[in-house]
Amino acid sequence: MARDAASSKPKETPKRIERSAHSSSNSSFVDSSGNSNSRVLERIFGGASLKEVQSFCNRTATGLHAGVDILRILETEAKVGSQRYKDACRDTSLRIRNGHSLSEAMRLQGDFFPPLLLKMIEAGEHSGQVDRTLRFMAEYYLDLKKTRQDFISQITTPVIQLIAAIGIICLLIFINGFFKSGSSTDKPFDLTGIGLRGGTGVLIFLSVVLGIGMVIGTIAFGIWRNWFNCHNTLVPLIRNVPVIGPVFTQSAMARLSMTLSMMLGAGVDAKRSVRDGLLSTGNYYYMSGLPATMQEIERGNSLAESLAAPGVLPEDFIQAVEVGELSGSDSESLERMAVVYREKAQLALKQLAIAAGFMIWFLIAAMIIAVIFMVFMQYVNMLNGMLK
Repeated sequence: MARDAASSKPKETPKRIERSAHSSSNSSFVDSSGNSNSRVLERIFGGASLKEVQSFCNRTATGLHAGVDILRILETEAKVGSQRYKDACRDTSLRIRNGHSLSEAMRLQGDFFPPLLLKMIEAGEHSGQVDRTLRFMAEYYLDLKKTRQDFISQITTPVIQLIAAIGIICLLIFINGFFKSGSSTDKPFDLTGIGLRGGTGVLIFLSVVLGIGMVIGTIAFGIWRNWFNCHNTLVPLIRNVPVIGPVFTQSAMARLSMTLSMMLGAGVDAKRSVRDGLLSTGNYYYMSGLPATMQEIERGNSLAESLAAPGVLPEDFIQAVEVGELSGSDSESLERMAVVYREKAQLALKQLAIAAGFMIWFLIAAMIIAVIFMVFMQYVNMLNGMLK
């Protein structure tokens, strides 16, 4: 099935796209300095939004599947969306006219397009199935957008209550500033028990809260960007942990399965298929197994044996690949696995959203209990002082 689809769409390979580009009228080449203003905005405000990326993948996949020229598609895309999106599509079209493939032209837009999308399109170009790749990525980004909306809706109420709890503590600290000591030797009554008073105390408390938030955000960003090669340490530890582990593994396995299915179905050699497949995971832990896998392929081992050699991929994935090889339907088997893994990834993200909501609820409860306990202890101490 996948092989038939591949053979019926040869027009989507990089060479075909480049020939189409050369046959069009030559336009002046726009280099990175020509779009310096949009590059500055891009670095400040980030790349394309999730909605823009999903719409781009969906419309481009539909156009390519219908046989529309890539340049015409990009010219149409340059008329919609934000100004940065229009500039990126226009510049991508100009670079294709000057001989670049679609993935190369998109990569030259700096950080505007997601790196994962660029890797997947490059794999689609090698397999001659760009439209299928873009359709898969459109569904992936649509699932991600829905999951993000669900996540935000799940945590909105707890976050509001967390902010309210912080506000109440700030109010108590501010009120604490009005309590004065009876004499120079007595300490003023401390409502909170943490020694913070008045406006200055509120600022100190908010600074501590902000500092904790920045530390957590920096750690999360560092994990996402693989600082200090942390994926190789963290992924083996948490991939079997409920709720958190599947988020790191299922979506990566879905992309790996889809890329291998497309490339093997199009007759691409095993080395290139495995290389592009592992790179498409976007997970540095899985990508670390690329050298060992390549060595096994060069020795003539099967695809399942080669993928299993580094010991980084899940066993169920290796077993499914092995069954597909034995049955002679490796491409079709991998395509079905991609669907299964994508559904599992959706479920994992929903569970993570629910877990995050409960964690925020727990944090609020802990803060309220701590405040009640501190106020109660101050009241007890006051009574003991009066009795003495």
